[in-house]
Amino acid sequence: MFSFGLFMKNVSGQTELNNLIGYALKHSHEIQKADFQVQEANYMHKEALGKGLPQIEGSTSYSIMMFNKIDIPASVYEIVPAEYAPMLDQLSNIDKLYSASANLQVTQLIYSQSYWLGLQTTKKTQELYSILKNKNEEEIIAEVANGYYQTGSLMLQLNTIEKSVKNLEGIYKIAELSYKNDLIKETDVNRLKVTITNLEVTKQTIQNGINIQLNYLKALAGMPGDSTITIDTASFIHVSEKKPVKSEFQIGNVPSYQVLMKQSEIYNQQTKLSKAQYYPTLAAFGKLGYSSYNTSSDIDKWNRMTTIGLSMSIPIYNSGVTHAKVKQSLLKQKQLDEDILQTKDFLKVDYQNAFSEYQTARNLLGVQRDNRELAQKVYRQTMLQYQEGMASLADLLNVNSDFLQADNSYNQQVIKCKTSEIKMLKATGNLKNIVNINN
Repeated sequence: MFSFGLFMKNVSGQTELNNLIGYALKHSHEIQKADFQVQEANYMHKEALGKGLPQIEGSTSYSIMMFNKIDIPASVYEIVPAEYAPMLDQLSNIDKLYSASANLQVTQLIYSQSYWLGLQTTKKTQELYSILKNKNEEEIIAEVANGYYQTGSLMLQLNTIEKSVKNLEGIYKIAELSYKNDLIKETDVNRLKVTITNLEVTKQTIQNGINIQLNYLKALAGMPGDSTITIDTASFIHVSEKKPVKSEFQIGNVPSYQVLMKQSEIYNQQTKLSKAQYYPTLAAFGKLGYSSYNTSSDIDKWNRMTTIGLSMSIPIYNSGVTHAKVKQSLLKQKQLDEDILQTKDFLKVDYQNAFSEYQTARNLLGVQRDNRELAQKVYRQTMLQYQEGMASLADLLNVNSDFLQADNSYNQQVIKCKTSEIKMLKATGNLKNIVNINN
C-alpha cells in the first residue's frame, strides 16, 4: 500500500514524471542537505546580529591568600600614630586573607564598522544558499527527468524486442509447417530458431538494465528500496508536431550564473570587512560588583561597587596585516571576475548548442516516423508474399529486421527530443517548467 501511495498516479496506474520530480524535491538527500545549509545560513545571520545587541556576563570568585609572616619595618611604627600601632601588630599576625566577589557586567556595542558589514555579509550568505538550493533543485530535476526517460528508452527497446520475438515466433510456426511439407530446408528453420534465442537473451539483458535504472531512480529521489515505480512509455511517446520556438536567453535566470554573481557580492563585502579593521570600535559598559574580605572563612559583609563607562579600541599599527588582508580579498575578487566572464561565455554556448540539438532532434523526428511507417508497410507486404510463396525466409527476416530497427530508431528519436528539451530548459534556467510539459 505504501508503494502505491507514493505518488498520484494516472488511471493506468503509472508513475507520472511530474509526481516523481515532486517527490524527489521533498525527499532527495541533496535537497535535504541544501535545506540544512539554508537553515545554517539563517543561524549565521542571527549570530552576527546578536553580537550588536546587549551582552550580559556574570562572574564570581572566592580565594584564600596565605602568608608565612608579614614583617612590618620599624620605620612604619615611627611614622604611624601610637594609637594605630596595635592595628599594625594585628596585621603582622595575619596568616590568611579570604576574599569573595560577584560581578554582573552589561556591554553594548555602539559603533563598529566590522559589525555592520558582517551583518550585511551574512545576509548575502543567506541569499547565496537560497540560490544554491534552487540550483540543486534544478540538478535533481534534470537527473530525475533524464533517468526517467532513459528508463523509458530501455522499455521502448524491450517493447521492440518483444515485437520482434512475437513476429518471428509466428514466422517460426509457418516455417516448421513448411519444413514438414519439404518446402524449405532445415537450416532455414534452425537459423530462425537461433535468431529468436538471441533476441530472448537480449530481452533479458535489457530487462536487467531497466531494473538497475529503476533502482537508481529510487535512490536519486530518496525513495525506499521496496517502493514501486512504473513508467507508461505511451504517455511520452507522443511529441507535439508544433515547430519549436527559440525563447529569449536571459543569463540572469541561470542558477549557476546567479551563484557566481552572489559570490562576487560576498567577496566585495569581505574586502570591505578587511578595510573595516582600520576603523575604531566604540562600546558602552556597566558593571555591578560585590566584594568581601576577611581574615576568617566567614563572609559576613559585602561591599558594593558600580562602574559605568565607554571603551574604544583604536587600531594604530599591526605591521601591515590589515593591508595584506585587503589585497588578498581584492585578488580573490579579480579571480572570481574572470570565472564570471568565462562562465558567461560558456552558458551562452551551452544554450545555443542545446537549442540546436533540440531543433535538430525535432526535425529528424518526422523523418524517423515516415521511415518507420514505410518499413512497416514493406514488412506487411513481404509477409503476404512469403505466405504465398513469392518471398524467401531470408527476405522476410531482412525486412523484419529493418522494420524493428526503424521502430527502435523512431522511439529513440522521441527520447532524444525529450532529453534535448531538458538540456535547453536547464540552459535557460527554466528547468522547473518541466512539470508543465506533457510527459
